[in-house]
This record gives sequence, C-alpha cells and structure tokens, in this order.
Amino acid sequence: MQSAGRWGLSLVLVALVVWGSSCARNKNNMQIGTLKTRNLAKLQDAYDHVTPKPQPGAQEQLSPERREALGDLLLDRKEYEGSLVHYLQLLKAEPQRTDIRYKVGVILLLSGQTEAARQELTKVLAAKPDMLEAKEALGLTYLEEKKYPEAIRLLQEVLNQDRTRIKTRHLLGVAYLAQDNPREAIKVMEPAASRSGNNVAILATLGQAYLKVKDYNRALLYLQKGHSLEPNNKKINLNIGMALAGLKRYPEAFEAFRQGGDEAQAYNNIGVHYYLDGRYEDAAKCFQKALDLRPTFYEEAKTNLQRALEKLQEVGKQAI
Repeated sequence: MQSAGRWGLSLVLVALVVWGSSCARNKNNMQIGTLKTRNLAKLQDAYDHVTPKPQPGAQEQLSPERREALGDLLLDRKEYEGSLVHYLQLLKAEPQRTDIRYKVGVILLLSGQTEAARQELTKVLAAKPDMLEAKEALGLTYLEEKKYPEAIRLLQEVLNQDRTRIKTRHLLGVAYLAQDNPREAIKVMEPAASRSGNNVAILATLGQAYLKVKDYNRALLYLQKGHSLEPNNKKINLNIGMALAGLKRYPEAFEAFRQGGDEAQAYNNIGVHYYLDGRYEDAAKCFQKALDLRPTFYEEAKTNLQRALEKLQEVGKQAI
C-alpha cells in the first residue's frame, strides 16, 4: 500500500502522431492501445516473412493499396492487432516504406515489445533522420526501457527543433523526474503548462516535480488545476493530499487521501505525516484506525503503528 511518504513515477504511454497514413492523416492525437499477448505470436509470424495460409473461401491476394487502406481503416477504428498484420505484410514487399514502418514501431512499443519497436524506429530514423515523430517515439521507447540518458538526449533533440511540442516537453519532464532531477523537469514543462492549461498530464507531472522540491504551494496550484479537469483521478488526489499535508493542512489532506484511495489508506497516509511532524500520539491513533478498517490486509499500517508506539515510549522516558 502506498504511503504519503513516497510517490511513484508512472510512465504514461502518450498518444503519438501517426505519420503518413491516408486515413489517419488528420488524426493529430491517435491513441494506440496495448496488444493482447495471445496474438503476438501471430503478428511475429507475419513479420518473419511466413506466408499466411489462405482462409477457406478466401479471395485473391489483396493489392498493396487495398492492404494499406484496410490497415489504415483498422487503425482509425483502434483495431490495432488487425492493422499491424496488414502493415507487416506491406513491409515484406516494400521495406522502404518509412511511414508504414513508423506505425509498426509505435504499435510494437505500445504492446510492450520495446526491443522490436526500437529496431523499427531506428530504421525509420536512418532513412529520415529529421522525422520528429519517430525520434519522439524512440525517446519514449528508451524511457520505457529506463534508459534515461538516451531518452533525454533524443527528446531534447526534438525539442531543439520544435520548441512548441507539448508531448515532448512532458516526456522530457518525466525522464528528468525518473532521474531524480525535478528542477530540470520543472524548467522544461512550465512553458508547456502556460501554453496548454488543460493538459492534465503536464499539470500532474509538474505537481509531482514541485512536491519533490517541497514547494507545496506551487505543487498544489498545478495539481488543483488538474483536479478541476479530472476530479476522480486518484493519483492527482493522492498528490494533492501530500501537498496539503506538507502545508500541515491535515483535515483537507485526509479528504484528498480518501479520494485518492480509501479511508484506511487515508488514515495511514495522514498518520505518516503526523509521525514526520513529531505528533506520535496522533500518528498512532491514525494507524490504529487504519487497522480497524482493514485488519487483515493493512500490513503497512501495522508496522507504522509499532514505530509510532516506540517513539511514544521514547518520549515518555525522556520526560521522566
């Protein structure tokens, strides 16, 4: 169970612009979802130049134009597994098609096949080194692989060529946060927040960065903006609780923690902050309340309660 004393960096797979598609050309924020594991072998077979067996009653082989149109149609419908099969078949006959290879790389990335995605995107950039979408996608691949220096280098290259790219600024901020460099994350993301005030991902990540430098007022500013757009976002509510607790606004922090998890977690989280503030009796009461609400499953609250009681005993001995 997550306590108020720690927060995890969640790497969000953002929308990547699908480049060069006749049907998707006007889709600026195409979302590509995760592939199902049971279909990955079939897709890999297609990529490995295995000629598919014709289905019973199948008609003549699709022309490249028809196959691309079907792939784009399936992509537009968010049926990514089917679109990938068509794109991989196209690449067998036309391996120079960087537009198709880019889409294959993105779908592989979002399916969790980062090594295969990296290979495809590297080939795209070898042919088109100035293709910012491919460079951004490769940066995200490195980010997923936790190769943060490589991710930062590529994403910074993209940003140097186009300072207006909101997604690139967010990904670069995430990479800096992953390297425990919140000040650089703030520096790169603040211009994006000023230009795109309704981007929840930017607002939430900026709030996290300000939490890391203990600037709780600024953290609260950005997190509350994000909350106004997504009031049920549990991560934002949890981080609002941390900012409020950092400002010692404990009743408000408790409510935010409750919205970010549940009542037992909220008592445990607020107890952590009481403990850090030296209020050991209040902390012990909160940890006990968390255990009363969840006696079987809340091992963390049990450990925290023991620590708070030990501190109370130490304080009592010092007072004698």
